[in-house]
Amino acid sequence: MVADSPPLSELTQAICPVCGATDPKRRYRLTDFSVLACRSCQQVFLWPLPSPEKIREMFSQLYTSGAGSVPELKSYYAFTYEDSPSNPLVQLYETWLDRIERHRSPGRLLDIGCGTGLFLAVARRRGWEPFGIDESAEATSHARDHFGLDVWVGEFSAFAAEDRQFDAITGWDIIEHARDPVRLLRAIQRSLAPGAICGLSTPNERNILDPIAGTLYRLTAGRLKVPLEKFYIEQHFLYFSPKTLAQALTQACLELVQLEREETDLRRLTLAPPMRLVLRGLFAVARVRGLENRLFALARASERQSQQPTH
Repeated sequence: MVADSPPLSELTQAICPVCGATDPKRRYRLTDFSVLACRSCQQVFLWPLPSPEKIREMFSQLYTSGAGSVPELKSYYAFTYEDSPSNPLVQLYETWLDRIERHRSPGRLLDIGCGTGLFLAVARRRGWEPFGIDESAEATSHARDHFGLDVWVGEFSAFAAEDRQFDAITGWDIIEHARDPVRLLRAIQRSLAPGAICGLSTPNERNILDPIAGTLYRLTAGRLKVPLEKFYIEQHFLYFSPKTLAQALTQACLELVQLEREETDLRRLTLAPPMRLVLRGLFAVARVRGLENRLFALARASERQSQQPTH
């Protein structure tokens, strides 16, 4: 059975993480999971999901050795350790902070999934008061020891229950890892001070890589899976498009105020020269057609929600 086949008995337990619908269609059957699309809200998600224990182990390896299911990402996390002007990740963070500061001047900033603390170190230099939380003990130890940041180890849901409020909350490459993304976004919404801003980044499901790899998959009756498995990886549970990301934000009483399409900085990837050249060409086409492989979004608490009385 290949892409877009009717639901099979093994999918009867699959539930859309965003809207809760139980009748997905299969787009692709890959080695360790299927890529499904919700018939109700069009959200794309993986099924079945790996266990929380497996995910924690995976991120421990990514932060310490770079080892993972995608060899091209081996050097990706290495860029999270040094606050240097030549670091492409620092350059990206400066761009994102420029966008945030057009809507909110520096104040209390919480970075969910703060990792090694690099983003918070950059933000602190620009006048923000930094706060961070992450489940990775390996990453947060670097945030404390190298950057001198006071960060928490744990889940954001427990942290948010303490009713702290912030002028900006960021979640860079976080929402695609959420087992309940709307619940996460609602917790963010409740933690925003009046007039605060929320920043998110995530892979873009509507990107130029998917139709090319998907065509190869279909032409080979599902046998050629490797190109798809470079984009659909087991630690990314959800793949948002501009439309489905806006829908999830709306469910959480967050209003989208800015959406940008971006592309992965190839300097952060471990690539052979021919593949680097191919990706540069594909990304050039993507920029023309609006099919970049990443999304950047800013959102605020909706006017409807902010006008409700608090109790």
